[in-house]
Amino acid sequence: MLSVQCGLATAAAWIIATNFLGRDAPVFAPVAALATIASATGQRARQTVELLIGVGLGISVADVLLYFVGSGAWQIAVVVSASIAIGLLVAGRSGALVSQAGATATLFATLAGNERSLELPRIIDAAVGASVGFLTVALLLPLDPLRTVDRAAQPFFTDLAAAIHTSAQALAGRDRNLAMQALDRVNTIDTDTTRLNEALRAAEETVTIAPWWRRRRDRYQQYRAAVDQLGAFAIDVRVMARRVATLLEYHEPVPPPLHQAVDILGDALAHLHQDCTTTRQSGRTRQTVLEAARLAGHASRHKRRIFGDTVVLQIRSAASDLLRATGLPAGRANQMVREAATRPTRSQTSDSAMTVYATSRRSQGRSGKKIN
Repeated sequence: MLSVQCGLATAAAWIIATNFLGRDAPVFAPVAALATIASATGQRARQTVELLIGVGLGISVADVLLYFVGSGAWQIAVVVSASIAIGLLVAGRSGALVSQAGATATLFATLAGNERSLELPRIIDAAVGASVGFLTVALLLPLDPLRTVDRAAQPFFTDLAAAIHTSAQALAGRDRNLAMQALDRVNTIDTDTTRLNEALRAAEETVTIAPWWRRRRDRYQQYRAAVDQLGAFAIDVRVMARRVATLLEYHEPVPPPLHQAVDILGDALAHLHQDCTTTRQSGRTRQTVLEAARLAGHASRHKRRIFGDTVVLQIRSAASDLLRATGLPAGRANQMVREAATRPTRSQTSDSAMTVYATSRRSQGRSGKKIN
């Protein structure tokens, strides 16, 4: 598909520049079209702007210097060096602007000779080519942008959920080696995160410029909002996995509900992935997250030590970030986690009721009044 797009775009740019603008040799039109299409997916808009600035800069610098120093081998060296140096000063880094400034200066110094006043026509040619390239990308059978996102999201969600479940198994079996495996798995998530963000940038470009994929914007925005919060969630999980390993290394007590809370947190992440792929908020993610928070709160009321406390806190922090990934504001997410974590268990509720009943019986005994 890329080769077809490049071939059609360069031909269209040449035809437009020659037939409609009257150019004799519109070299910059097909070159700009090719450079726009070849730009990294998701960065075409920015790189197209840099390309046009670089073309204008390269032409201007070359035209001015060639006027004073003439044409020749050493003159080309001076022109190209000056164009790249000025490009670096303008952009502050290497990139499309700098490379285009150097390439354009080279081409202009080699082909233009002593011919002057070509800056504006060549810049217009480049603008035509870039526009044709951009439209070609938008209109010539662009692939479904969310399909690429789904492929990139699969390993991210799967690997992170698997690491969480492995940590839960390590807690249940008090297996430090298994906890270290979970930690190693979490540490590989950065690569998956990078790929997912690249896929989302590409999808944003397509759903913005391609008319027939704008109906995918809602699903893209749901993915984008979730992934923005999942970066913090992944950090929470990494810290949690490290503390689980340390807890087991020091043989600290493991409250019974703790491994269940961790395990259910992994289930919640899987539910969020399912919601992102269907564009529907099923409610299962939030329910499962709050159950993990409730069990973490229950674990905090058992005997534990410093690293057990840290695991509980990280579960609650991760639960809050996961709720925010479903679209809840930070304040509301924190409140829901806090309420779930402090919610009494059934046994505590029964004990509390028995305490009230016993107290009432004692009062009734002292006052001689019957209690109904």
